[in-house]
Parts: sequence; C-alpha cells; structure tokens
Amino acid sequence: MAKLKHVLLLIESSRAYGRDCLLGVADYLRAHGGWHVLNIERGLSEQLPKAIARWKGDGVLARIENARIAAAIQAFGVPTVDLRGSYPPPGGAIFDSDHAAIGQMAAEHFLDVGFTKLAFCGFPGVGFSEQRGAAFCEHLSARDIKTHVYEPQNQRLMPTDVLGWEARGEFEGATIASWLKGLPRPLAVFACNDIRGRQVIEACHQFGIAVPDEVAVVGVDDDEVICELSSPPLSSIRPNAQKLGFEGAAMLDGLMRGKKPPAAPILVPPAGISRRLSSDALAIKDTDVAAAIRFIREHACEGIGVPTLLQKLPLSRSSLERRFKVAVGRTPTAEIERVRMERAKLLLAETNNSLKNVARLTGYGTASQFATAFKRYAEMTPGQFRERNGRQSD
Repeated sequence: MAKLKHVLLLIESSRAYGRDCLLGVADYLRAHGGWHVLNIERGLSEQLPKAIARWKGDGVLARIENARIAAAIQAFGVPTVDLRGSYPPPGGAIFDSDHAAIGQMAAEHFLDVGFTKLAFCGFPGVGFSEQRGAAFCEHLSARDIKTHVYEPQNQRLMPTDVLGWEARGEFEGATIASWLKGLPRPLAVFACNDIRGRQVIEACHQFGIAVPDEVAVVGVDDDEVICELSSPPLSSIRPNAQKLGFEGAAMLDGLMRGKKPPAAPILVPPAGISRRLSSDALAIKDTDVAAAIRFIREHACEGIGVPTLLQKLPLSRSSLERRFKVAVGRTPTAEIERVRMERAKLLLAETNNSLKNVARLTGYGTASQFATAFKRYAEMTPGQFRERNGRQSD
C-alpha cells in the first residue's frame, strides 16, 4: 500500500472564497485519497503559528497573502501550489481566478440590461482589484463607453493590503456618496469585491441615493453572508473557487509525484452572476421594451417566442423589433436565447442535471435540440462547457 502524503493546507476559512477552495480540495480527496492533511484554521493574512515551523511533510497547498508567509512556506522545501497569485512559490505552481474575465463579465452584465453610465469602485494598489477594474474599463472603452473610477482621498495614507482597505472603506461613506452624486444616473457600479460592494450600497443608503433605481451595484465573490447583510442584498459574480481548489489539489498531487510545474499561472474563469436586488434595474427609457425584457427574464425558459411577447404588448412585430434593437442592440429573439443560455450555463456549472433535464428547464424540446443551440451560442458543446466550468464531483 502506497504511503500517505502529508500535505499542509494554509487557506483561510474566514471568507467564502477560501472555504470554497477548501471544498474543492475535499472533492479531490474524496475522489483520489492518498493524503494526510493538516489544515490550519486561519483568517485572511493571519500570522502562522510558530509551531508550524517544525512541520515535516510532502507538499503545501496555500493562498499566500504576504512575503512573510511566502518565506515560511519556502523554508519547508517541498512542492507548493498557490491559489492566490501574488507570491509565486519557487518551483511550484500558481492558480488564480481569471480577474480579467470577471471584469468583462461585470461589463457585459450591465450592458445587457441597458446601462450606458458605468463606474468602478475598487482598492487602489491591490492586485486583484486593479486587474478587475482595468478589464472592466477596457471592455467598455472598446464599446466607446467611458468608465468613472473612484479615487480615494488622502492617497499618501493608502493601505497596502486588502484588510487595510476594507477597514478604511467602512469610513469612506461620505466620500463615496459625494463621488456618486457627481456622476450621471441611472448608474451601474462594479465593486472589486463584496465588501466594497456593501460599502457602496451603505454609502447610498446613508446619503439618500436609491439602490438599484438610481445606482445599481455588483460585487465579486458571492459571499452569501456579506451579500445578504447588504440592504438591498448585493448581486455578485461567482468565482469558481471550488474548481480552483480541486485543480490546485490535482496539480500538487502531480508535483509530489515528480511532475514539472507549468510555466505560467493557470487562470479559472468565473462561474456566473448571482443576481440579487442591488442590480435588479433596467436602465431603458422605452417602457414597452423594458416591459418586454422583464417578461423575457421571467418566462424565457418556458419556451416562449416573439408571438407570446406581442400578446402582452400594444406593438406590432416590426415596431417591437425596431425599438428593441435601438434600446439594447439586439432582437427580441436574441434576448430570449441569451436568457435561456445564461440559465443553461448556470445549470451546467452548478448542478449535475442531465442534458435532457437542462433542455427541459431552459425551454428546449429535446437534449439534441438544446445541444445544437448551445454549441451555436457558446461555440462549444455542453459537455465541454461543464468540464471547463462545472463543480467537481467524486
């Protein structure tokens, strides 16, 4: 019987992102086994216990937050996989969320519901925030849309880490509100993470700005506790941290068996957006088109078509299609397909439903019809999409 490998886990359990990474590791262990795990319960950037220096093992799976922790891990002299991307372990591997894809997803989400006035609120100097914000702004710039970016006051006293920024942000309400009041509305704000998103919503609440009617907000991480503590609850992009943990564990297993590490970081795309009340707004002046979009959102997966819409609206087909194209840049038929496909992506990534069930739940007659439509829309088969984006199972 092969000897169990001793693996040290240094992944914070204080946030949903870290807990999902740990769940991904657990998924891998259920499927493959072969490890004895030492899991150090810790918060983000929490100092390692001194006794850990005496640990002897075969590999480390970590989210390395600072140079001190990076040095302590390097001293072990064993294969290491980092799941954060800030401090590459020498001779090891790096996994991280695809922050550019997250920023692009936020931009597309707001454009899909008709926003043309957009803004970003992040943490200057923090890697993931800078990457998400840059991708958001670049994606919109390619559409000739200017993005407003929050610039904190007293920049000489800016924190250097996430926790420092999050703490400072709790006292920035007046500054954030003043920035928002100077921008055109209706406005959509992309926040670099859920805590920043909650801070934007709180600033709006304190200073009389209606969310989502005047300002819609989307964060990142889909931390249910943080999102539900916001008022209204915060919409959030879901990084696929569980997949990241699973793939990171698989990589560490290979490194401990003598495989060479990859030359470049491995980036995991986000799984989707959890829509809550903070972004439940339509920035469309045409009330008939707005009504059509609301109806599509509610009923697209029932297999409706344009004739069903026309029964609900006092418009001819040509008038609806012309006004729809002006308001959102696509036809009603394309919007119905988009809503159905976004639902299909969520079902493929987050559940183990068969293609037959996914087809039924998204309004397609058969699995074959669904698979053909999905490949045309996503330029990959449902199976390929699920492999790239789905949660791992044992």
